[in-house]
Amino acid sequence: MDTRQALLQSARKAFAERGYAATSLEDLARTLGLTKAAVYHHFASKRELLEALLQEGFAETQRALAQPGTLHQRLMALALAYRGQVEPLTALMTAYSSRRGGDLEAVKLAREAMQRGIEQLAGLLEQVAPGHGRALAVIFASIVHGAYMTAQHMPGYSAEALLQEGVALFVRGLPDKAGEST
Repeated sequence: MDTRQALLQSARKAFAERGYAATSLEDLARTLGLTKAAVYHHFASKRELLEALLQEGFAETQRALAQPGTLHQRLMALALAYRGQVEPLTALMTAYSSRRGGDLEAVKLAREAMQRGIEQLAGLLEQVAPGHGRALAVIFASIVHGAYMTAQHMPGYSAEALLQEGVALFVRGLPDKAGEST
């Protein structure tokens, strides 16, 4: 793995565990045994690192939604792909959590990433339930995020089991099972 990928992987983990505001580039450098200069060679700022992670998530969402298969299969692929991403909602919440009032540029990036993700999914869901794509996309995103948060913070819950059930219920609730052939 090259240094840039190692930094992305380390940042993804640190942002998930400690939050965006509580993670510094110096911490990431130390974790990987790098100098600050090596980190800055790849990313000019922590914000740029967050932007790269959010862009990776956007690309992964596109791949999941574009794959062949039923709507259920594509939504399940999207839900499982979410596990390895920096969740824009979590990034948004933790960008506010600094003593200086938060990183407003990071908040803006996270909000934009959330909106892009909703619009990506809404495009697909609009084909299944015209006029309801955006609302359904938000509901689906809530199911996915909630499954991961529950599994992370409450013993005895499996994210994958919750996702299997949540995706199945979501698809069953769509009009006339139209989603199964999409």
